[in-house]
Amino acid sequence: MKTQKNILKLAAVAALALTLGACSSYNHKDYPRESWFKTGSQLIEAEQFQKAENPLKVVLVVNYTWEGRPIVQEPFEDRPADWREQYGLWEATKRYLQQTGQFVIVDEDNEEKQGVLTVDLSRWMDEETKKAIAAKEADPQSHPEKIVYEYDMTMKMNLNLLQGKAFTAAPVTDHMWIGHEDSEKRKVGLEPKRFTFSYFNNMDFHTEFVRRFYKQMVFEGVKEMDDKGLSALLVPKKEQK
Repeated sequence: MKTQKNILKLAAVAALALTLGACSSYNHKDYPRESWFKTGSQLIEAEQFQKAENPLKVVLVVNYTWEGRPIVQEPFEDRPADWREQYGLWEATKRYLQQTGQFVIVDEDNEEKQGVLTVDLSRWMDEETKKAIAAKEADPQSHPEKIVYEYDMTMKMNLNLLQGKAFTAAPVTDHMWIGHEDSEKRKVGLEPKRFTFSYFNNMDFHTEFVRRFYKQMVFEGVKEMDDKGLSALLVPKKEQK
């Protein structure tokens, strides 16, 4: 038992050392630090939406395409290695839609469902970033500058209500920048925000994408549907006295 405790202590110390090492060496890594939106973006927060007394009960469908390759969950044997990212986007969409106070996500067989909301998302690495990565890999000495990672994105939202009404939206946010505080592109960007992570990796990127850009895109879509008459179908929630 004592030996087992010592092993666990050593493992904990090793893990802590690795974490601290990653934090301390972060400044020396050739990885981005911040993300930003394109100039002219109108940032939206959940508090800007008027909450409904009875939010629409809808089934949510999220279709995700990465670099032209659809990410599927079913059937199980056809799932790619990153199918969890598609599921994560479904969870994120559900969370942000419900934060607007205008939707409640229900199961397909829910007897109270009022419609289906479908989100189609496509994302791919910008060609400029691909060229920068290839050039640096081919000749690192000639390309000492840090790379700004850019991603092109498109989203379409379709809400089809059982009563016959339908709404569509295409969020205007369609580009994502992840770079460095000393980069020229960052200087002209909107609301640069530093990562809260110790170092940059794929999971950090995905979290930053969902937290900032994907949330913005979902809110833009709901606002566009509001402008097209969606809000007229919802009774505003009474203010708490």
